[in-house]
Amino acid sequence: MEPRNKRARLPPSATPDVLGNDLLVRCASYLNADGLARLGRTSSRFGIPQSQAGQQRSLANEAARQRFRRSATDEERSRLPKYVDESDVGLLRALEQLRRPLCFDELVGNGFSPQENQASVTCATYDEGWSTAVSGHTMRGGRHFVEFEVTGNNHSMIPYISLGAIRPVSLTDGIELQADWRGSVYPLSVRYMPALSENLRSQRTARWGESRVHCCAYYCVSGRCFWTDWNNEVDNSNWQGQERLQGSGTIGLLLDLNEGTLSVFKDGRRLGAMKEGLGGEYCWFVTADSPCTISISRGRAPN
Repeated sequence: MEPRNKRARLPPSATPDVLGNDLLVRCASYLNADGLARLGRTSSRFGIPQSQAGQQRSLANEAARQRFRRSATDEERSRLPKYVDESDVGLLRALEQLRRPLCFDELVGNGFSPQENQASVTCATYDEGWSTAVSGHTMRGGRHFVEFEVTGNNHSMIPYISLGAIRPVSLTDGIELQADWRGSVYPLSVRYMPALSENLRSQRTARWGESRVHCCAYYCVSGRCFWTDWNNEVDNSNWQGQERLQGSGTIGLLLDLNEGTLSVFKDGRRLGAMKEGLGGEYCWFVTADSPCTISISRGRAPN
């Protein structure tokens, strides 16, 4: 009887070193973005750029390119314009993120209770300082629709809640809750806190584009539009079609990066375009200073 390890050994003709690039790419294209990234780091055969269709592309990136081309829909492609400095593995990772349910990835402030569900946050305090929750999904192009389901936990209280879009910045990296935010995390108004304002603006990248609208939100108390450039300009303005949210309800926001607009829907009814001039990258966020529960979910962008 042959030793077990001898029977399990592959013949030399089946080792990866002698397989053609096309076959290797086809096999690798079944991996997800993280798997391809690991493969590129651990194998020089996959990680070193080679000539692919006239371009210098590693086998791992070629596998990611083919998987993206094969699986992405036209709508997904419109939401994911490829950056010049972006790898194909990075673009595939963005596609995978786009397909995941939305959730709140960063919670800052004293008012939120521990999360039982990442797609929902509960504010347990009233008038003790704003708390902010941000989704980790970055929007870069196309049209994106989100619904925030707001449940007031005390119907006699005004819903001090803002819902909107913010640049993909960290609200905690090098920023102290008490020393910098002064205990109230409200990214729509930082002009009287110069160190904090500078920190947020210093996180700017070329992917923000030329727009000065760095944070923009629907304020539930009045229905007004709040937006800021985190420098000198802060605007609190009325807009055509605005309505306040009284107590509980669903607010939908449509970020159209083709048109540069942020539109508002209340309980499924379109109120109108709240703000123009948006461009570049954004994430969804909520900020609250009254007892409530807010859930986030991705919806299909209305026509």
